[in-house]
Amino acid sequence: MSVSTLIISQALVKHQDGVSLHPDLFVWEKQFSAYKQSWFDCANKNPLAWYAALCEISPSALLAEKCSALPDEMQQCWVVSPYHAELHRTTVRVYPEGLFPWTLEDATYLCETLNPLLAEEGMQLFCIGAAIMLTCRDCVEAYPLSFGEISGQMLPDNHHAGEDGGRLNRLLSEIQMLLFQHPSVERHDRGEVDVNGLWLWAPIDLSDPAMIDVDSSHDKQQIAVATRNPVLRSIAEGRDATVMITEAERLHELVQADAPLPKAILLAGEGHAVWLRKSIFPRFGKLKWLPKSLKQESDLLSSLRSCF
Repeated sequence: MSVSTLIISQALVKHQDGVSLHPDLFVWEKQFSAYKQSWFDCANKNPLAWYAALCEISPSALLAEKCSALPDEMQQCWVVSPYHAELHRTTVRVYPEGLFPWTLEDATYLCETLNPLLAEEGMQLFCIGAAIMLTCRDCVEAYPLSFGEISGQMLPDNHHAGEDGGRLNRLLSEIQMLLFQHPSVERHDRGEVDVNGLWLWAPIDLSDPAMIDVDSSHDKQQIAVATRNPVLRSIAEGRDATVMITEAERLHELVQADAPLPKAILLAGEGHAVWLRKSIFPRFGKLKWLPKSLKQESDLLSSLRSCF
């Protein structure tokens, strides 16, 4: 079985006239010109969120299913995305996930460092490989943006939606201070950027069995995926992969510049996605990345799922 579909997050970047191709993908632009374009409105997703969308399940539920030590008293869980921040004059930019090195050892260190603080709030971090999940004894009524909306963007300076949005902001500020006080020596030794904060997203209610129960016979839960994203690699089977999911910055780790690409490619970013499929008619002139005749995200997901 071979890879038939390639999904690339943060593949499109803003410019003054709309969007353009991410610079790390220029080496494949000639190949992209052989494909027919279909454009969609699409929320920004990171690799974990794209995989969850294919499986028709919450990203948090994917992690919860892999956690063998989930405490009975915990009522809620969240996806935890660590990040490095770059301070500008009046804003804070989140380092793109595709450029952020992360390992199982990093995740373990983070859990050991932060769990004493979080225990006071009735919360606990769990590692699932390099992925991290936060569990809460009492549900937090807050609704942050997904990390796909944050990666590579400016950090929001307002409270999260929901009645506990302010409480969540205060907790994240305490976490930032603790991480500043206890940086990872191992990351420093490897010459890697510090972890400056955590982004919590995609909360689910663990008291609802429908949120995490999975019928193991359901084909959509058996999608094998090729990826270099450390979080997705921790929860998804890679053997006999039929889909490749990657950030733009990591595609070169999966595909050589002169290698043929899969027959279907999705380039996503900046609120759009373009679905590329091989065309029998040659394209003439310069390749344009112009969103037009936009269809809905639900139509895109239906097309993607039909490939598996």
